[in-house]
Amino acid sequence: MKVVSFFNHKGGVGKTTLVFNIGLALARAGHRILFVDADAQSNLTGAALPADAYEAVVASNQTIFDALLPVVRSTGELKTIAPVEVRENAWLLPGNIRLSEFESILPAAWGQTLAGAYEGFQRSTAFHQLVQTHAEVVGADFVFIDLGPSVGALNRVALLSSDGFVIPLAPDLFSLTALPSVGNSLASWIGDWKAATGAASRTHTLSEFPSENLFAGSPMPLGYISQQFASYRSAPAAAFQRWLKEIPAAYTRDVLDVLQAMDVVIPAGKGELGTIRNLSSLVPLAQESNAAIFELSGAEARGGQITRARDTLKLFQALGNAIVSRLDAAP
Repeated sequence: MKVVSFFNHKGGVGKTTLVFNIGLALARAGHRILFVDADAQSNLTGAALPADAYEAVVASNQTIFDALLPVVRSTGELKTIAPVEVRENAWLLPGNIRLSEFESILPAAWGQTLAGAYEGFQRSTAFHQLVQTHAEVVGADFVFIDLGPSVGALNRVALLSSDGFVIPLAPDLFSLTALPSVGNSLASWIGDWKAATGAASRTHTLSEFPSENLFAGSPMPLGYISQQFASYRSAPAAAFQRWLKEIPAAYTRDVLDVLQAMDVVIPAGKGELGTIRNLSSLVPLAQESNAAIFELSGAEARGGQITRARDTLKLFQALGNAIVSRLDAAP
């Protein structure tokens, strides 16, 4: 089982749409997928579940926050919840705006972790344990984690507990200026984790802590997915060609080179996983229908839209296969 986070410090790059569509495309191909909504805004949950279904999940205390609540309150171990089956071969750990309460305890826990304290490791690895436990429940082949646009404490433990991560990018200055923050933050966190496990070894904490609860703390940069829209924010595409041209060098410099210096494995494919062309008119239709774009039917779309929507299945399967290929090629 492999864990993949989708992450960019900049918001508005279509991250949740990519997570959902790539995951469902892989599920349709026979892979077992667990979606984890680790963004307090719960956009992935909103994409996957109708409002009444989500209300029932909240009422029955079956969200990601409910699973973590004993850790937040220091009353016990993680609670196992029932992942929601959203399609054949695809399940969801629903989000919850109260996930921010879990994030609020993580900075102090990280300080304890750096000091080699057992209690710090318990809380800092709780998210990793949550993912591993629920992946086993559904027999997942892949876990796809949707992260919010920040370099906060929750994203730190989620990324460090991942096997790899994907960066969605848009053709603009803001996406490129976010890349140094992504690379430098990850390098700092990886260094901290190495120091923490070293300190814990010296104090014998790790000999007492369950080894299966620890994460490797060295997520592989699987690549980026660029969005080459015909138009972007009402401006002609030509105005963004310079940003499209600069993405490969910026990604190499600000992410790959920085992480390689931390001894992180760099996949052979290195950079772009694929591109998403203009799907903007189809995205809101899919969101309103709680569907992948390629699942849209004549009830939601019209005429040429249906053909364009169905054609995206090959696109998202190709992106998913590229991610899988880079994971499989890792030593």
